[in-house]
Amino acid sequence: MKRRSILLIGAIVILVVIGGGVVYAARFASAVNQPHTAPGPVATSADTTPSAAATTSSTSRPLAALKTCQVVPAQTTASYSVFENLIFQNKPNNDAIGTTHDVKGNFNIRTGASPIVEGMHITVNLSTLQTSEPKRDQYVRQNALQTDTYPDATFGSTSTQGLPVNYSEGDNVHFQLIGNLTMHGKTNKETFDVQGQVENNMVTGKATSTIYMTDFGIQPPDLANIAVAQNKVLITIIFTAKKA
Repeated sequence: MKRRSILLIGAIVILVVIGGGVVYAARFASAVNQPHTAPGPVATSADTTPSAAATTSSTSRPLAALKTCQVVPAQTTASYSVFENLIFQNKPNNDAIGTTHDVKGNFNIRTGASPIVEGMHITVNLSTLQTSEPKRDQYVRQNALQTDTYPDATFGSTSTQGLPVNYSEGDNVHFQLIGNLTMHGKTNKETFDVQGQVENNMVTGKATSTIYMTDFGIQPPDLANIAVAQNKVLITIIFTAKKA
């Protein structure tokens, strides 16, 4: 009789723990995945063209021509970071980070007086993103990103903000790059915060942007309220590009 009572109490405790965990995860899901309004694409499809006054320096000498830079995939990493709650793994505060080197693209720059960054076109193969957990990767590919149908994410720049008046080689520069991000069949205006430098024939730096899955028609993973991902995602591109 005593043994039966102990087993019954144990079963009740387990049910309470599981029930409490599910309720906690459900509250987590409702708290972090609040509705968000998609920004929509940028109206213009081309970078802002410099004015005629910007085509010459203060001494009326022609400015340097634009140089095309090609992304070096082996030295470039695209990644996402999303906050998730894995209640049954006792990981209520876990960041899932997926990375890939499968990044292609190019852009044009001009240094010196009136520097320019324009014509950026970047493609990331989403089907090659990998985290520390293969099962998570498979779920994300098949159910969230649906990479069989939408294998790539692309970004095309439309304008910049915050570029300095002058740029000297080797200086660190910080500016915002605005453009259209297309993913999962949806296109939205997104802004990347960029830090980088030009030295010799190489351009290196880091670009980050925060996006929301639902803006692109992607539902944040939620497995029966026991494995829940946040809607908000941090995208990071650590890049190296070489002047053509």
